[in-house]
Amino acid sequence: MKKTLHILFGILILSALRTEAQITITHNDLPTIGTQIIRAVDNVTQVDPGNPGLNQVWDFTNLIPLTHDTTLYLPVQGLPNYQAYPDANAAISHRNGNMMPYYDYEYIQYDDDGIRYVGDEDFLTIFGTFTMSVHISCNPAPLSLPLPFTYGQTLNQSTTYDWLLASHSDGALLDSIRQISHMDITLHGDASGIMSTPFGTFQALRVKEDIISLDSIYNWENGWVFDRVETNTYTVYRWYANDYYEVGELNLNPGKANGFSFFRSETIVNTNHAEKTMDRIFPNPATDMLSVESAVDYVSFEIIDPEGRIIDRGPFVPAISTADLTPGFYLLRLKSDHGSSCIKFIKQ
Repeated sequence: MKKTLHILFGILILSALRTEAQITITHNDLPTIGTQIIRAVDNVTQVDPGNPGLNQVWDFTNLIPLTHDTTLYLPVQGLPNYQAYPDANAAISHRNGNMMPYYDYEYIQYDDDGIRYVGDEDFLTIFGTFTMSVHISCNPAPLSLPLPFTYGQTLNQSTTYDWLLASHSDGALLDSIRQISHMDITLHGDASGIMSTPFGTFQALRVKEDIISLDSIYNWENGWVFDRVETNTYTVYRWYANDYYEVGELNLNPGKANGFSFFRSETIVNTNHAEKTMDRIFPNPATDMLSVESAVDYVSFEIIDPEGRIIDRGPFVPAISTADLTPGFYLLRLKSDHGSSCIKFIKQ
């Protein structure tokens, strides 16, 4: 009888969630500088993306976390070749366990429309002393998702990716390739519903991304020499959730690196997590004042906007004014003599 009641209760909860599954992704859901996200990756299990439409249920609980990809949102200053990306005001560091030396920095721009992809600086060790460096720039910088975005919306955009790939052995240049890709990108919010993975259940918006890429490829022979033209098509499904932004990504591209990556956890780096210090802030959302309760002897505070800018700071007080803040999403960073803690809040 108890098992039957549990099943009935689960059905009732799922039914309630299904009726509320249409959501809108906004700027408040974007990760901010200092956010570290761990995603699990399954490149073995065959995944059906499901149907378009409202009130979908995606059961991905059979996914296997074979590897993990850690992404960290950073300021751009001091990162490799950051001067080549003057429009970037943040970067994403990808850490996925590749052989050292290695780095993968994705340069991005936060603006009023969302996050724009500006370019990439990558350095990979293939094996031994054989390495590859990659430089990518975009013009214009495409949006990852126009915000706010909800079910039924569509965005068409065109951009040009300029790729430079150079392979080395013991530091000596072996080969260089340039690829200029003219891309037509269509983003369509084609479904919404409930998505479940081994690490959680989310009310999610699914966005289908279709790309048609006309690729002109050049080889270096005392100058760039045209080689060939290829046309490639790609389809990517992404699931977005409030507070977490992207919680799932499925690539369906024959001959390419396919797989499903899905959200596992999120932390603020170089801080003591607020739950560990038992910090509490209220009210959240805030209007004119934010109150702090903590057993920690904090000495100062900072308020950080979604672009990583410190817009207010001062000596710690248990009641912090938020009256002059523009409505939106912020981080409150509290500093003590032994470390710091970050807590997300919303200004109404």
